[in-house]
Amino acid sequence: MKIRKSFVSNSSTTSFIIYGVVFGEEVTEDLESIAAELELEYHVGQEGYNRYIGRSYDSIKDDETGKQFKESIEKKLKERFGEDINVSHHEEAWYDG
Repeated sequence: MKIRKSFVSNSSTTSFIIYGVVFGEEVTEDLESIAAELELEYHVGQEGYNRYIGRSYDSIKDDETGKQFKESIEKKLKERFGEDINVSHHEEAWYDG
């Protein structure tokens, strides 16, 4: 018999943690297509106000360092959106029930 001693999440909870960029609703570009083009993930925050492009930490490859992970994301995003874009850690969680 297995006994789970760690946190068990409710199936109605939605959350994500990424390293990337957050865009508000004022950005009208098709960010989902841009994320696919850049081979990055696309997430929509609660209520749909914020949209995120980046990579989740669980996508770090076995032969990739944390520094390489961040640099690869920053390079793609800055080439597409310009050097002034703020690339950082983002997380969001909410209960849907």
